[in-house]
Amino acid sequence: MPARWCFLVLTLAAASASAQLSIEITGAGAQRTPIAVAPFAGENTLAPSLSAIIRSDLERSGLFRILEVPLLQPALTEASALNYAEWRARLADALVVGSLVALPGGRFETRVRVDDTVKQARLGAVALPTTREALRAVGHRAADYVYEKLTGVRGVFGTEIAFTAHPAKGRGKEVYIVGMDGQNLRMATDNRSFNLFPRWSPDGQWLAYTSYRTGVPVIYLRNVSTGAEKELVRFGGTKSPGSFSPDGQWLYVSVSQDGDSNIYRVRVVGGDAQKVVEGIGLDVSPTAAPDGRRIAFVSDRGGSPQVYVKTLGQPAELRVSQGSGYATSPSWSPGGDRIAYTARVEGRFAIFSVAADGSDPREVIRAPDADCEDPSFAPDGRSLVYTYRKRGYSELKIISLDGRRERSLATGLGDMGSAAWSPR
Repeated sequence: MPARWCFLVLTLAAASASAQLSIEITGAGAQRTPIAVAPFAGENTLAPSLSAIIRSDLERSGLFRILEVPLLQPALTEASALNYAEWRARLADALVVGSLVALPGGRFETRVRVDDTVKQARLGAVALPTTREALRAVGHRAADYVYEKLTGVRGVFGTEIAFTAHPAKGRGKEVYIVGMDGQNLRMATDNRSFNLFPRWSPDGQWLAYTSYRTGVPVIYLRNVSTGAEKELVRFGGTKSPGSFSPDGQWLYVSVSQDGDSNIYRVRVVGGDAQKVVEGIGLDVSPTAAPDGRRIAFVSDRGGSPQVYVKTLGQPAELRVSQGSGYATSPSWSPGGDRIAYTARVEGRFAIFSVAADGSDPREVIRAPDADCEDPSFAPDGRSLVYTYRKRGYSELKIISLDGRRERSLATGLGDMGSAAWSPR
């Protein structure tokens, strides 16, 4: 994950902290709000790229229709006096302006301002320090800021997705990372072995994953920025990480021993292991709820693999997946109210979501001649990343939770899967 920037927030003009555009976040098929992003002023070779990143991110959200804005002379900046009537005549409900200002030492400052042209009011302004090399990352941060000012919800444009795939050359499977815009694809591991099930820590600095590079499965923690690694789980046979606890102190894992697969939580510092789910047969794929009190997991205790929810410290376990077929790969929504999972329907895998109490099941995506597998929620809860498989072909796709808006995220690698969306 790109290094987290410490945002320098400047009060460039008085604005209400709670001000935001009146946008209802509904299905992607709803009418999109028209907004304008003016070409940024400042450093001629970099400023156009910055405003282009912001435009693309906002368009990608599915909430906005980005209006064409010609090159303005003189260019608008965050300090410009705006003619709101002119922008209303262009049919813009909101306007984003800004500049990229060169600073001593080869550094820059990205300045962004957001205005509601209907209410003729400034919604906010921010200044973000950056370098030439980090321009794309800061463009995403700027888009996150604009998105929050327009909707009241934090953006996710700076997030990334970890997944596994066969490398173009070599053998085995490696862990890859890609930006949620499909850019900056890179390998996180490169050991020509099988590396599986990457899972993000809550601070986005670590990936837990299973590797067979020593000949036996071991769960490692890998620092995404430095590449430093440490071994965390070696006991037992087959093993895989499920998710970190919300406070980052524990990693939930499934471990097979003596013919059974049980669920443990392992302390990240110290490695102490505690069994939290056990029984005869299969208990795998644990994922912690955002409240830290519940976990979802998969068990075949009822005869076929299904998704269950357990409140830690209590004996009862509630089945939440629907139907009699195969169900697996649970993922909690950030609000803790829904769980997405994979289910077999009419011989194919499809993706569903269900309320945490097992009510209100909804189909997200089903393909008549392909499999849709392994969903993972975006940090804002509005989208899922999943794997699409068809006759030896695979790709990662992002789909809105209501299933109305979908786009391809990554293609070109073999047997892509096990995608995990990073935190903000």
